[in-house]
Amino acid sequence: RVPTVTEQNTLVTAASITNSATAASSAMKFTVPGYRDRGNGSLGDAGSDGYYWSSSVNAADASYRFFNSGSTGSSNHIRAYAWSVRCLKD
Repeated sequence: RVPTVTEQNTLVTAASITNSATAASSAMKFTVPGYRDRGNGSLGDAGSDGYYWSSSVNAADASYRFFNSGSTGSSNHIRAYAWSVRCLKD
């Protein structure tokens, strides 16, 4: 199942993930695949940023977790973007 944004935040904090390097070396093995643009289908930020949807949804938006070389955080964005998901096993 896809975790909620609260679960994502808990996992990231527990694993001491602070950026894309610590995300990749963690047990979760988060990578930086970038995204597929909703407008023209092009790939963006591949190799530099990772975006992971959560299951937390609000109308046309959903919460997500991001990783890059300098930081990590969570925010909301329109769901039309093709971002990654990281499933959890119950």
